[in-house]
Amino acid sequence: IIITGSFLEEGFHFNDIDIIVLTEDKINFNIINNAVVNKTGINGHVLVLSGNELVRGLESDPLYQMMLSRCVAQKRFIYKTKPVLNYKLLDLHLFKSKTLLDNFDTLNGREKYKLVRNLIAIYLHLNKKKITFESVDSEIKKTFGVSVKEIKDNVLDKKDFMKKYKLMYDKSFAIILREIEHGSK
Repeated sequence: IIITGSFLEEGFHFNDIDIIVLTEDKINFNIINNAVVNKTGINGHVLVLSGNELVRGLESDPLYQMMLSRCVAQKRFIYKTKPVLNYKLLDLHLFKSKTLLDNFDTLNGREKYKLVRNLIAIYLHLNKKKITFESVDSEIKKTFGVSVKEIKDNVLDKKDFMKKYKLMYDKSFAIILREIEHGSK
């Protein structure tokens, strides 16, 4: 059992407890989710995976890598994978980040941060770099010249930030599109 997500972040800004159950058996995640709610009063977000599914996710999905860079588990959890670039999956994840371009003024700071974090995780994965919360936050500072706190507090210079964001988005989209057109997965 692996606990991950915003529940482990500093402060009390979480909506649920993210739980990954690793098993080869079929499990009804609703039973686990209900047990979490009954014991803690906090909604659970349960994901049941086999070991192989987890490894495939870690190889191809930058969000898995980031999620598991900060976790708590019953047993020591060490993994070593080589990045696999699944461009169609990355395209789907990148599409989510387009929301910031279309709705900058209506999003709050935490929503903006999640979309920026998503974009940067994809960009790092495309460049076969290690993805952790720390590496993503560091790349955000380097790329946009603002701190995570400034994004979360929603105190951004819209014109400057959006120019840099669109450039990063377009650069990532161009890489993905080129590879999809050349027949990559």
